[in-house]
Amino acid sequence: MKQVKSIRKMHVLRLILFGLVLIIGIGGVMGVSFYRQNIETYRSMAYSYVDLAVINISGSTISRILERKEDICAYYEMLREAADEEDAATYLETVENLKDPELEDLIDYWNEITWFVLSTGNVVSDTRYFYVVIPTEEDLIYLWDSDLDEGVTAPFEHDEYENGEKENLMKAFRGEWNRKLAIYREEQEILGTAMEPIYDENGKILAVACLDLSITSIRHAYLKMMLNLGILVTLILFGAGLLYSSSVQKNFIRPIQKLEKATASLVSDLMSGKDTVFQVDVHTGDEIEALARSFENMDRQLKVYIEQNAQITAEKERISTELELARRIQSDMLPSVFPPFPERKEFEIYASMHPAKEVGGDFYDFFLIDEKHLGLVIADVSGKGVPAALFMMMSKIMIRNFALSGQEPAKVLETINEQICSNNEEQMFVTVWLGVLDLDTGLLSAANAGHEYPILKMPDGRFEMIRDKHGVVIGGIEHARYHSYTLQLEPGAKLFVYTDGLTEATNETLELFGMERILLALNEVPDGTPEQILDHVRERMDQFVGSEPQFDDLTMMCLSFAGPVSSV
Repeated sequence: MKQVKSIRKMHVLRLILFGLVLIIGIGGVMGVSFYRQNIETYRSMAYSYVDLAVINISGSTISRILERKEDICAYYEMLREAADEEDAATYLETVENLKDPELEDLIDYWNEITWFVLSTGNVVSDTRYFYVVIPTEEDLIYLWDSDLDEGVTAPFEHDEYENGEKENLMKAFRGEWNRKLAIYREEQEILGTAMEPIYDENGKILAVACLDLSITSIRHAYLKMMLNLGILVTLILFGAGLLYSSSVQKNFIRPIQKLEKATASLVSDLMSGKDTVFQVDVHTGDEIEALARSFENMDRQLKVYIEQNAQITAEKERISTELELARRIQSDMLPSVFPPFPERKEFEIYASMHPAKEVGGDFYDFFLIDEKHLGLVIADVSGKGVPAALFMMMSKIMIRNFALSGQEPAKVLETINEQICSNNEEQMFVTVWLGVLDLDTGLLSAANAGHEYPILKMPDGRFEMIRDKHGVVIGGIEHARYHSYTLQLEPGAKLFVYTDGLTEATNETLELFGMERILLALNEVPDGTPEQILDHVRERMDQFVGSEPQFDDLTMMCLSFAGPVSSV
């Protein structure tokens, strides 16, 4: 048995899922807003100091420094060598021997900006580096560099680009930077860089001032905010979940449980035949109460239906019994014992009728009119079911009675047509093929009232259709005239007659079985007995039709003529 899910659990789980989506949604929106606000704060702060630095750095002096780049580099190289040798006298002599006033002024300026850069790097909160560079296609050249851990380096030192710095620095050097923060990741730290170009007196960009800020704290603050938000929303959801679960239990689960228990009791009472009234104590004032009232109404209607259904079932059983009796009566009216005339060696005959419903309108008949004449009949009444069966029995009795009088087939059909047309308010009709076979000569005299063409096995051993002359159906027109015709049956001949239930049998593609397939099936067993021939034709038809239902009565009859007794 499939396990029943708890509605309360499903609703609580949905509430939790909604809470998670809410946390993610709110956290995402607030996180983006929080990040943008903090980035903007850092950006404004960074550019305020970068702008201050650019104002205090003289572009014209930088131009002179660049012009005397080699002299400045040589000077600092001498200072570095003197410092490495720890020779104070040499160091002082190097400084004393500097007899270039312009170079001395430039070095003094460089030292002033160095201390400015250092002080700027120490004053600004979260500053990691402050430097002035000249970006090139190959690398970047430092003019001033404030590394808070390592101090200030000498001017004109070269370094490689990292973390995609080149593209942003080149944009700033071309004056294309839009004063935003360039974000880089350096080991475990995230840096935001503010960049501002430095111009000479002619408006030419000489270098780029850069300030690196650590914005890692923004991420930490964001994570802390999300944690606090998650805790807050979780507490709110927990409280809301308790209230919601209690509300669902009271207003939804319990009424449904009452309704389920009452309906189970209803089914049990109905199965046991108890006459109880369905009642359920549900007063929710919503759709569940309306559902309970609907079940109470269903209970009343169901009991009425059960009572009516019992009457209908009894009536159907009575009708079914009567139909079965009618089927047996109809079956008893048709010859069903084979061989029917075991003492007669001149012929062998076999017939079958399969109604589409319990009873049908097709029938066949064969009877000895006298010692030397055999009557053969196959007919198809319009419609199906009980009306067709009644009309069939009446027609069969009339045909046999008049045929036994010894009249020729055409006269028999005319007489029957007059009898039926005189009192046929329902306008029913029947197609009939009637034949009388002379057992001494093999001469078959027949007449056709709108029935299917007979099929005869010819002297060459093949079955062929006989296109006999048709008259109108019996019951169709008053004073109709019919014409008899004759066929000569030689010893070994076989006659096959049938109803349209064979030719019009339909497969799933609505294709008819048709005359061509009938002849093909007959010619597959030309030497078979009448019973074997009928069985084979039915087998071929069933293979063609497949699983499609039978929609019309199917009747077949086959006669094998051996010849008069003297020639047997």
